[in-house]
Amino acid sequence: MNVSITQIKIGNLNADGVCPFVAEALGMDDEDDNVKTLANITHKKTEGNPFFVLMFLISLYDEKLIQYNFGAMKWTWDDDAVNSKIVTDNVASVLVDKMNRLKEETQKMLMVASCLGASFPVSAVKAVMKKISQTEIRSSMVSFRTTKSMRRAPSSLEPTPELEVSTPELKEGESCAHQDDYSFASSMKEFEEEGLVEMDNDNIRFVHNQVQSAAFELISPEQRDTFRGRIGRILLDNLSPDELETNLFEVVGLLNCAASETDTGGERDQLAKLNLRAGTKASDNGAFDTASVYFQAGRDALGSRGWEDDYSTMLDLCSDGANACFLTGDLDTMNELIDEVLSKDIDTVEKYRVSEIKVKSLHAVGKVNESIDAALNFRRQLGLPTPQKKPASKFTIAREYMRVKRLLKKKTAEDIANLPELDDERQEMGQRMNELLIVCAFQVQPTMLPLIIFLLTTTTLKHGLNPSSCDAFAGLGMILCGRLGKLEKGCEMAKAAELIAEQP
Repeated sequence: MNVSITQIKIGNLNADGVCPFVAEALGMDDEDDNVKTLANITHKKTEGNPFFVLMFLISLYDEKLIQYNFGAMKWTWDDDAVNSKIVTDNVASVLVDKMNRLKEETQKMLMVASCLGASFPVSAVKAVMKKISQTEIRSSMVSFRTTKSMRRAPSSLEPTPELEVSTPELKEGESCAHQDDYSFASSMKEFEEEGLVEMDNDNIRFVHNQVQSAAFELISPEQRDTFRGRIGRILLDNLSPDELETNLFEVVGLLNCAASETDTGGERDQLAKLNLRAGTKASDNGAFDTASVYFQAGRDALGSRGWEDDYSTMLDLCSDGANACFLTGDLDTMNELIDEVLSKDIDTVEKYRVSEIKVKSLHAVGKVNESIDAALNFRRQLGLPTPQKKPASKFTIAREYMRVKRLLKKKTAEDIANLPELDDERQEMGQRMNELLIVCAFQVQPTMLPLIIFLLTTTTLKHGLNPSSCDAFAGLGMILCGRLGKLEKGCEMAKAAELIAEQP
């Protein structure tokens, strides 16, 4: 399907675009010279970012630099005062300055909320605020002092101000659990009234990613990873299983921030398992890039002794990680993971997943002969009958067909479709390898194709139905209707394949 995709890049507003924006906000004419002057100042300080234009105007109102004159029935301001409000190289400082004026409890909640993502449930913030200690909050809270990028130009009568977030004297280890529901609701209300978030029942969403970024600036840079890790640990310990599953990515992401500070073996094992769980969930949703990150984090958590301490988890992390890398095109990492698993002294069955990925990846990059070799070699390691990689003679093909014919006897399509299920794990893995061999063999060694189809068929007739049985009987029907000219029997095999495919 041919789909034409057009990308529309929306940049910042120019000065002429900001003018009607400001005029509309103030209910004034955009041809008014005073509006044009204010618009030019606003554009200079916000670089034309529409969101920050709005936030800048709100900050002017909050600081009473722009007021409504009921006598003149319009908004009035002093251009010099507005121009001297902030000398900014970064428009995010508008938000940071706004957050500095919030109540201290609200700032603390903003710190927590900024770590939970662009949207988050109210219950998550409440759970963290009840469990995290005031000491942890205090040690992680940055003191915002005015800098060159956030400075009000001083007048001759006004000293340069210094703005700090103050924290009261607290007892060591005192928690925020004393915060009652009213206080919590008050802070939530301030969130919304200040235009920082939008609330929908139990869910909160930052109105803009820059709001979340500015809230994150409330946390001291040196403490950010530790703080996020602590929040992740609180959520892990307090969320119900269903809530944890819903917020799995967020919780694991927070815990990973402080992975380097996780010293105990038990916690590192737990972190590895959580990353495996998150990576598997991401893979199930088709987010293989994200899954690769989680699988890598899980391997890092286990470290060099992962195979000795928890080889089962390490095997899953490497196998699923190799698959995610294959699907995202990171073939170098994929090959490293495949080689790592294949080099371990473990059961051949446990090497199946990486062996399958190896066969598929070699075929995908055009190394068809190497792909066939890998599939045949794995079948041999399983101890299963394996065709040779060479042209098959007519005698060999006829001999293998006679074996199939003896097993079929007078079985109808219904008889075949009602065969029991295959319960031999090694046979099922061997069948999958044969299935992968079909395409490869057809490309470079066509005479191998009937031998592989016969092998698929005999395995089903001897051991039971499996996911490869449909291909087996469809292929057998093709051979019977083609070179062998047995149309009636070929159609019966095709019917068997159809009946198998219709089974749940």
